[in-house]
Amino acid sequence: MVRHKTFISYHHGNEQNEKNRIVEEFKDEDFIDASVSEGDIDINLSEDSIMRKIRDQYLKDSSVTLILIGRETASRPFINSEIQASLWGDNPNGLLAVVTDDLYEYIYDASVCNCGTKVRIPVNHDLYLPDLVKKNREIERNSNRKSECHYSDSELYCSLISYSQFLDNPDYYIHDAYIKRTELDYNIAKKLDKSTPKIQKNIYSNLAN
Repeated sequence: MVRHKTFISYHHGNEQNEKNRIVEEFKDEDFIDASVSEGDIDINLSEDSIMRKIRDQYLKDSSVTLILIGRETASRPFINSEIQASLWGDNPNGLLAVVTDDLYEYIYDASVCNCGTKVRIPVNHDLYLPDLVKKNREIERNSNRKSECHYSDSELYCSLISYSQFLDNPDYYIHDAYIKRTELDYNIAKKLDKSTPKIQKNIYSNLAN
């Protein structure tokens, strides 16, 4: 399978090892090894200018954005702005959320639906998932919802898997995120909540990505 150019958004302080392993195992040319850091972008620019700068200078020719999610990811302003820039405009990137194995076990409980299907029940999502990851996992945004009983990641714009799952079959998950850009009838959430940490005047923090 042809792998699509993928931008990795991650917290350098916590998930650097996970990011390095992906790049080392699956060839550097498939992944864009660049990210926004403190001082890279003038926080006095307009939101549209900030988004355009991230897309032009960091996302470049990527068509998929992979978000490595650990315990502090949701609070990182650079990561939230990178995700928003990935979705900005008329040609949004596909989104794929990859959660560290220890955190994945913490935010999901196994259960069984009334119909007998095994399902995973989200726990503590509000604490750990970045704003636009959460919004693009809302089934209500899919106008062709298949079941009122339960749903799968195939019906959501942003799939969410564990780090181990991703390493087992990266081509599949990246391609799935890529094709959802055009094949999924989904009302993509593109705007961060005002309270979400991001690159913006008076909200910007000195925390590094």
